[in-house]
Amino acid sequence: MQHENLVGDFPTFPKQLRSKQKREALIESAKLLFNEKGFEHTTAKEIAAHAKVATGTFYRYFSDKRQLLMTLIDNQIDSMMPLDLEWKSGDPEKLLAGRLEMHYHKINEKNLRKLMPELLLKDAELAEVVNEAKMHMQGKVLDHLQTLQKKGLMWPDIDIETLTWCLQSMMEKLQNRKNEGVSVDYKEFAKVFCRTLFPPDIIEQMRSGKIKDMERTVNR
Repeated sequence: MQHENLVGDFPTFPKQLRSKQKREALIESAKLLFNEKGFEHTTAKEIAAHAKVATGTFYRYFSDKRQLLMTLIDNQIDSMMPLDLEWKSGDPEKLLAGRLEMHYHKINEKNLRKLMPELLLKDAELAEVVNEAKMHMQGKVLDHLQTLQKKGLMWPDIDIETLTWCLQSMMEKLQNRKNEGVSVDYKEFAKVFCRTLFPPDIIEQMRSGKIKDMERTVNR
């Protein structure tokens, strides 16, 4: 979903295939150069040259390099958020560890996350959009955990709002370690995460298949 306040209005949007290809080449070139040189040290002229188009073509599709950067971020902002929680049947620790590995592999492929700390300090609009996305994600997690607790699948005496922001803090700390290039043991992280959520008997029921489908159980 595009955040209009973040990206703004484009000068023009291509309709012909060749024009669309030029615009896409600019986006891919910007992603590469922003990661190699940083946003501040990359110029629109360099992006255009790398994409093998004229500088005028850059300004035909983007007002400036910030709009191009915000286009990149807007396309990926959901994937940059902490992992959404969902629970299927099977061993929850193994499932979560696998999802974490896949999630951060995709983020590393996109490789824009390392630019975010600097950008968030300098760009108030971006910081606001990211904060809104985090709040939306936190609301979804809160609703989900409240339902799980009502179904008797979680610790009954845990305050869910407190648990939610604790879990989100754990996920953000994990992301920070990944940004810093620190190795993370996903299996150990998933073990701590799941055991914070679920009593031992529930975990064993999930592993044994007695709880067939967590999502169906939650949504009944």
